[in-house]
Amino acid sequence: MALDAGSGGGRCFICDTVGEKIVSAYQEWNRDTWNPAIGWQIFSEVIRDALAQGKISPENIVGISSTSMREEIVLLDEKGRGIKFELDTSIISHGQNFAEQYGEQIYLMSGHWPTPGFMAVTKLVWLRDHKPEVLKKTRFLQMINDWILYKLTDNPTTESSGACETCLFDISTKDWAWELIDELQLQSNIFPPVHENGEVIGGVTAEVAKRTGLKKGTPVIVGGADTQCGLIGTASVQPQQTTAVAGTTTPVQMTLSEPVFDPLWRTWTNCHAVPGQWILESNAGSTGWIYRWFRDNFARLEMLMAQDIGMTAYELINQVVEHSPRGAGGLYAFLGSGIMNVRHMSTTGTRGPSALLGVRARPGPSAVGKKELARAIIENTCYAVRGNCEQIEEISHKKIKELRFCGGSARSKIWTQIQADVLGIPVMVPKEKDATSVGAAILASVGAEIFDRIDQAAEAMVHWETNVNPENHSEYDTLYNEWRTNYEKLLNYY
Repeated sequence: MALDAGSGGGRCFICDTVGEKIVSAYQEWNRDTWNPAIGWQIFSEVIRDALAQGKISPENIVGISSTSMREEIVLLDEKGRGIKFELDTSIISHGQNFAEQYGEQIYLMSGHWPTPGFMAVTKLVWLRDHKPEVLKKTRFLQMINDWILYKLTDNPTTESSGACETCLFDISTKDWAWELIDELQLQSNIFPPVHENGEVIGGVTAEVAKRTGLKKGTPVIVGGADTQCGLIGTASVQPQQTTAVAGTTTPVQMTLSEPVFDPLWRTWTNCHAVPGQWILESNAGSTGWIYRWFRDNFARLEMLMAQDIGMTAYELINQVVEHSPRGAGGLYAFLGSGIMNVRHMSTTGTRGPSALLGVRARPGPSAVGKKELARAIIENTCYAVRGNCEQIEEISHKKIKELRFCGGSARSKIWTQIQADVLGIPVMVPKEKDATSVGAAILASVGAEIFDRIDQAAEAMVHWETNVNPENHSEYDTLYNEWRTNYEKLLNYY
């Protein structure tokens, strides 16, 4: 069983020991209003739903692990309850001053630039200076995937792939940066012990068993951050293997045998959820989130129709996109997606351009409508993924020969084809698109001693659906270069 806390909702995913999905239960939530009470209520429900839908006896669950969206933290009090706190706009200027003093030191230690209001360190030092009573009440700091395991076992822990996102973790030693924590006058006792991914940390408590239908004592196993689990779920466990986890955002991550840092501070360097491996990440930004925004605001009819015919609104939209022209009739949708530059984001507070741009007229009807806008959003995302791949190649000095592609966008035939066309290399699509959940389940299988090693488990549990080969790369190469030129021009305005 894998419990997956994504930006958009909570999922309980159950597969067998060869990676075949048995059942997946999901509920949406609003990330902006998320809190531990809401999160635990939803997870309790999806666990019960998954066991019921799959007609699975709790005795047959051999191990449970977790994965989650990154950066978000939960502060818990002495009794394990979430501590509510609110940030205000002063955190931006406060964080910028902090980054000026500590940014380069933190980047070279944690692999992350301390983006104001985003990274945990900037939240903690702001609380230290503006709401010290919050930190006085804090007993544990938890990443979301850590918190899930805590709720299951009452055992506070962390692991390196999530902890490195705090900017208070040394990715070379894979331990908390204790000297920095002391220098910042933060309470050292709130940072939990670090355990290895795939390690058993306890069993399901009697209270949780009663609430969820799980068996008391079921082994609970350290998981990892969502994108790192996505890499495991696409078998990107060896150096140079690269995956784009196309979900709410689309991080592009290359597995490396040692940490590599960008001298221009644009990218992230992370711990992998595979011991002895690291990751270089360049992120395409709010990709799936923008497509969801398009669905909610422009595809109301498709949402209603989908309910009647047993399809999703996304499937109906994608069918229409398949019949729209390459290049979206000259429309570029610079919405959400871009080429990662965390130093720029820290300085300006923006990821990059946000605009709709009609570049030139193309043969056919001059007007553009809903289907062209939908295609332009997909193409913009694919261009951004290529830009981030090129950035990774530049920094790592390694060529990406194929891209593994998972997440919600990988469910779309037209999306994966456009991505292959834009890149000009094969795009490998796993059979199970929820690769993040698969990755967490693989870690659970290692902890449950089904497999000895993560790479061995990945080889057995990851199955490939297809390799999508480029069909229109020449045309999309021209379109990408046009997109890149206009992206750079627009970037100058931000």
